[in-house]
Amino acid sequence: MQNNNFRKGTYEKYLREKDLRPATINKYLRDVEAFFAFSKNTPLCKEAVLEYKRRLLEDHKPSSANSYLISLNSYFKWFGCEEYCVKLVKIQRTFFIKNELSFVNYHKMLELCRSSPDKQKWYLIMRCLGMLGIRVGELKFITFEAVSEGIAEIHFKSKIRSIVIPDELIGLLTEYCIKQNIGSGYIFTDRNGTKPIDPSVVWRNLKRIANRAEIPASSVYPHNFRHLFARTYLEHFNNIAELADILGHSSIDTTRRYTLSSKEQQRRRICSLGL
Repeated sequence: MQNNNFRKGTYEKYLREKDLRPATINKYLRDVEAFFAFSKNTPLCKEAVLEYKRRLLEDHKPSSANSYLISLNSYFKWFGCEEYCVKLVKIQRTFFIKNELSFVNYHKMLELCRSSPDKQKWYLIMRCLGMLGIRVGELKFITFEAVSEGIAEIHFKSKIRSIVIPDELIGLLTEYCIKQNIGSGYIFTDRNGTKPIDPSVVWRNLKRIANRAEIPASSVYPHNFRHLFARTYLEHFNNIAELADILGHSSIDTTRRYTLSSKEQQRRRICSLGL
């Protein structure tokens, strides 16, 4: 196999047949192209891949290097060249999360938007992320019909899960739909009102709200609302299996990563030991 034989078209078709998200497909393709660009005019061999791995570790953090290697290994397995796959970098497991969104800061952001008529959409988006534990890309499933039925059917990676919408949120969303003259379809849309709101737009606006609320922007991004929901749910009900079902995780081990304590929580616990 020569290095210039990257079968992008057929590999992309394979990735689409796996029903991966467009963003994931694009990342896999970019990562493999990066390797081919690095080792151009060189026949593919294990040594070339190992050299690429060494270069990645020089230029990137171990977690980022692993991200590239996962994409590359996936391509090799698809192509039938598993002998070229390389081991990922071992990273010591951390038992805390960084830059968590605290319950207090979450409510500070809500309070900032609650009283502003022009920020009602962002208030409701934060409530949906915080109360339902959904991914930002799953906001498109919070539709007029879902609110009317009180249940949202979430489709993610060929799996479907049902999320119960709390009565309070149903009331808030129903009122918003009436004011915005929304009678069907998506509730949170782009400027034209035809497509679901883009996750990057949500991310940027949450950062702006955090700055206005004088909250560290590093702790505010959409997925942190999902982490906040997971930690709060587990603290109240201590049922990780049920939480995994709500979050749509196939493995409870994945759910456990959402429930790690923060560095500050660990600091307070250690200080309270009196040792």
